[in-house]
Amino acid sequence: MSESLTNMGSQNVDATEEQNVTGQMTPILTLSPIDGLKLILEQRADGESGIPMYAELKDSNGDDLPLDTELVLRWDAPGKTQPEVVSEKLENIRPWRTLSLTEQQNTDYEDQTRIDLNGRRLEVLDIQNFEVAIRSSEQISWPNSRIEFARQHVDTRSKN
Repeated sequence: MSESLTNMGSQNVDATEEQNVTGQMTPILTLSPIDGLKLILEQRADGESGIPMYAELKDSNGDDLPLDTELVLRWDAPGKTQPEVVSEKLENIRPWRTLSLTEQQNTDYEDQTRIDLNGRRLEVLDIQNFEVAIRSSEQISWPNSRIEFARQHVDTRSKN
């Protein structure tokens, strides 16, 4: 596993930063593998449960999004009426408010940033999307924010 998966995208994954609708569960980041590839997220790549997500989630004033911001990971595909939630629902974003990016990536604190998938792994084809969605009373400001998933949990491969 060695694909960099961030809000900036990569050579193999397109990323779209989105503005959330306050008070509704809406995507803030949509990731999709480029044509011919599939994106794979592994739940237990390092022997631990969950995928570490490192994040700074800020509003337009540079302040942290509210503590009670809810967060889920979702999968969407053509023909679906709604995206499917593929992770636990986090009722707050405390780890990302209290830990710096450096602390989040430190093995002493990384467990606090893990998000459990509903299954062992998630495969996203090139016509599908992987989303980070939130419900918050404030809108995210992407010039002030960042999201990255631990690269040992992420890979891209040919979909054939």
